[in-house]
Amino acid sequence: MGPRNDALGWRLLLLTMLAVLGLGWSAPARAVMVVEQAQLTLTLHGKTPAETQKPQTVTLPYHWDQRQGAVDGEARFTFEIPAADPTTPLALFVPRVGNSFRVSVDGQELTRFGAFPPGPYDDASFAPQYFVVPASGTASPLRMEIVIAAQAARQGGLSPVVVGREDEIRPLYERALFWQLSGGRFITIVSGVLGALSLLVWLRQRESIYLYYGLGELFWSVQTARVLFTHAPLPWPWWGVLPLAAFQAAVPLVCRFALAVVGRDDTRLARLLGLMAWLAPVVAGLGIMVPWLWLMPLWQALNLVVGLAMMVVVLRVASRSAVLEHRVLGLAVVLIVLCGARDIWVMRTSPQAYEMVPWIRFAWVGFAISLAWVIAERMRKDSRAVAEMNVTLEAELAERNAALEAAFAREREGEKARGALEERQRLVQDLHDGLGGQLVGLLRMAQQPGAAREDVTLHLRDAVDQLKLTVDAMHADEGDVASTLGSVRYRLGPRLQAAGIDLHWNVSRLPMMTGWSSRESHQMQMLLFEAFANMMAHSAATRASLNARLVPAEGTDGATADETIEIQLCDNGRGFDADARFAGKGLTNMRARAAALGGTLTLRSQPGETCLCLHLAVPAAMAPKLAP
Repeated sequence: MGPRNDALGWRLLLLTMLAVLGLGWSAPARAVMVVEQAQLTLTLHGKTPAETQKPQTVTLPYHWDQRQGAVDGEARFTFEIPAADPTTPLALFVPRVGNSFRVSVDGQELTRFGAFPPGPYDDASFAPQYFVVPASGTASPLRMEIVIAAQAARQGGLSPVVVGREDEIRPLYERALFWQLSGGRFITIVSGVLGALSLLVWLRQRESIYLYYGLGELFWSVQTARVLFTHAPLPWPWWGVLPLAAFQAAVPLVCRFALAVVGRDDTRLARLLGLMAWLAPVVAGLGIMVPWLWLMPLWQALNLVVGLAMMVVVLRVASRSAVLEHRVLGLAVVLIVLCGARDIWVMRTSPQAYEMVPWIRFAWVGFAISLAWVIAERMRKDSRAVAEMNVTLEAELAERNAALEAAFAREREGEKARGALEERQRLVQDLHDGLGGQLVGLLRMAQQPGAAREDVTLHLRDAVDQLKLTVDAMHADEGDVASTLGSVRYRLGPRLQAAGIDLHWNVSRLPMMTGWSSRESHQMQMLLFEAFANMMAHSAATRASLNARLVPAEGTDGATADETIEIQLCDNGRGFDADARFAGKGLTNMRARAAALGGTLTLRSQPGETCLCLHLAVPAAMAPKLAP
């Protein structure tokens, strides 16, 4: 029944240490009594063992899973509390009790939680409980009875009961409630936020270290959230499998993150940790649903072994590395592994395991913050490296761009020189085929006896005019149609006047023909030269006119059309039959030259009027660029 003196002293020392560590309790006054022994009566579902026939004395805490194994049932704990002051109510503080429970005083039920057997959502085994026992009015001891209903693998049981006055017990309960619930919420929020941020970074950068850390923190957040609920959000056994699987996966994931940070992610140990993370849900399901309770200690031992191996690897790298993140990671790893080893040892060897406050739960906060700092420092260095790389790339790109521009300028100059050379070669070819042939013919004519001097002179003038027009075309502004027409007038004007032809000239402002070269200018000059030569030689005209203008585009039904340059040459000569054999060759040459210019040539002739009309299409982009 009541606590022994040495046990009470040890308990008070433990409570004082917990208060100093900030883990929930403060040192109570000497009037506080800690009940560590009780009479136990068991009811095991499906079994009737001999030891359940009569009550037996047991020491608290009583961990159902460790004492009874994979069996459901009920446990009735009875003990007496001396009534120090019959007129003062007593308060009871129970750090852990569950899964469901019922509390009675002298045969009268004081309070209860959940159903018997526990319902799928009843789980009070992690929340501290506080009860007030009314004043008895007598000096007789109070007979207390706490009945629990427990399910296998659900961590049911009863911790020691702290009894005392309300002003003594209430602060203990409130502090325990604060650290259990508020501390649990804090850890859940911190881990959840850090995990979510890390996964967002992983979605952007696709680096595995952010995935390991993000999933590890989120899983730790899920397993920590279990202590926040007395009415579970999921039915049993799923509410048991989910937090346990999250815990079993969080440990190897964070261990693999640590290996990845120090550059040891491609090792057998890292691959083993990855396999353990994948197997965590299977192990949790077997441990809770079957339930194979022996599987959990083996899995925890495996976690401890791989954690120690990871710690050795990280410390070995950190001791040889000058990188600050490696050293911080090494300290954080030592902290978390030692706390985990301590918790596993106490859980498996100490009789006080059921009421144990896991150190790893609070050590994980510092560990998570250290890992978050490692990630932030890594991202800062990556960002700086990217910035430096961008500067280097910009310099290289500027250098290459300058080299490309210089090469392009050289190529452009070379292309221009090649174009000029090709143009000269074409003009030389035209001179050779046209003017050269004409001069050869004149030479033969002059060598003939009886050759007329006037005929030779006429043909020589044609040759000279062609030569001058060719030279003009080579020096003319490319695409300037008006200048090309002016060159023809300048060269042929005196001959027209000598032939008795009065020329009327009317040239409007014309656009520049982008893309024209001296070849196109020469083609148009030769076309007009041939027309004027035929006029002087055969028309007997006394008056001629040349009109050049820009004809606006005419589109129908919303269709667009290009503007055209119209050049019209007319005379008042005798006219001729355009279909006649003698006229066919000259017109064919002129139409060929018009086609080479991308235009069309039309002709109409009758006695007293002959008109030749050349149409040159002007693309829409060229129309506004009018020559002066």
